[in-house]
Amino acid sequence: MYSSRSERQQQIIYASIKLIHSHGIQGLTIKNLSKAIDVTEAAIYRHFKNKDEILYTILEDFRANLKLYSNSVLESDNKAKDKLYLILNKLIEVFCENPYIVSVIFSDEIFRNRRDLYDKIGQIITQNNQCFLRIIEEGQKANEIRKELTAAEISVIVMGSFRFTIKNWQMSRQSYSLKEKGEEFLHSLFKLIFI
Repeated sequence: MYSSRSERQQQIIYASIKLIHSHGIQGLTIKNLSKAIDVTEAAIYRHFKNKDEILYTILEDFRANLKLYSNSVLESDNKAKDKLYLILNKLIEVFCENPYIVSVIFSDEIFRNRRDLYDKIGQIITQNNQCFLRIIEEGQKANEIRKELTAAEISVIVMGSFRFTIKNWQMSRQSYSLKEKGEEFLHSLFKLIFI
């Protein structure tokens, strides 16, 4: 789910995500990264000026690719239920294919003192919220989604319960199938919000 980058940049990004996953954000140093991919530190600096730029790139690539996919879903003629399923299921697929990315995307507390990174996480959250709000509002207008709650309240339920599902999987060290748990989550969520 990344934009086009050089093979070396992709290697650096992937190795960075793995280092964060296994050693936490403090484990991501240029020195550790150079050892992980067996290149000199100077070789990494030719592609990224520092580790914050690597992290920013990871977050921006995730945001941009998710926006591209979400926009294609939003512009489709699908019903609200199908649109919501497609977007949430796509995220589940991305996390299943690259479980290490969860450690970066859900590291908002770690980025609190890095303003540009914290803001980038905020952009991802805002983008997802706007996407879900649009789907929910469309669904409510079409009498597909319950109207006892506002679209904003339902969006919080969707985003919060999705985050909880992903974090539980991460905290279990991916000890069970996220695909199966994700299907259970979507089934329960849809029973709750759809008429």
